[in-house]
Amino acid sequence: MSNRILFFLRLLVLIQFLGYAAKLDGPSALNSFLLVSMGDPFVSIFDRAVQVFIWFACTALLIFGIVNPSVHSMARRIDFSILGLFTLWSFSVAILSWIINPGNPFHATDPAGHAVRFAAPLALLLLTAFPEKGNIRRVEWLLRWGVAGTFVGHGLCALWLKPSFVDLIIGTMNLFLGDPVFTAVSFQDLEEALTIAASRQAFAESALPIIAIQDFILVALLLLPGKRIKTIALWMAVWGFVTATSRMTAYGWDHWHDLALRICNGGVPLFLWAHWNSLESKKISS
Repeated sequence: MSNRILFFLRLLVLIQFLGYAAKLDGPSALNSFLLVSMGDPFVSIFDRAVQVFIWFACTALLIFGIVNPSVHSMARRIDFSILGLFTLWSFSVAILSWIINPGNPFHATDPAGHAVRFAAPLALLLLTAFPEKGNIRRVEWLLRWGVAGTFVGHGLCALWLKPSFVDLIIGTMNLFLGDPVFTAVSFQDLEEALTIAASRQAFAESALPIIAIQDFILVALLLLPGKRIKTIALWMAVWGFVTATSRMTAYGWDHWHDLALRICNGGVPLFLWAHWNSLESKKISS
């Protein structure tokens, strides 16, 4: 696998964890889990310490990606350790998000919905530490399953009409088409605005099950054994970036960290597409 494609995966992991760091300005899932037993002062300090660590760790990962030290060097061992901790953190956040919200069907999908977030740093660790050809194929399937888990998790939330997903569609429509309630200046305008708002709500609720079916079909095609369907990976990349960007189009640019946190939703399918393209190019040239 080319260094350029590997560096792209490294950038995805960096951006994702800058999103994690920004989200730590509020309580983390681990914070909520430890709050009762450890108390607020401890868990708040812990969140801040993790945030600072992520900032320094992301800087180190960028430097190691540029310098590209040897596998057996101390720098590379630090690189591996950071990637291992990043994998553990993203996996723990997904599990704890489920645990601290018992009975919530939407949070119950988090271990699957966040799969690509912990698959990405783990894949980068494995590809850097063990670049053998056979390992590359296994890591490819790790990423395929990570993407599949994320699309299944989000597909289930869409099928069950998760309220925040409805808000994403309505908020994005309001950005591009205008918010009818906000711009109403008279009682008659307000009546018409409420009718438009209701129609957008209905559209969002009718669109989400269709989106869910699309997600499930894409997963089935991505996981076909012995097949590398580049157009599927490319469409999943486009759709992943669109849905991640909707956090900003619906809620505003100050929610950039929600996009950063979900950058792998589209970035990892794009990584697979680029990897498959490079394999095809090598076959043609040989």
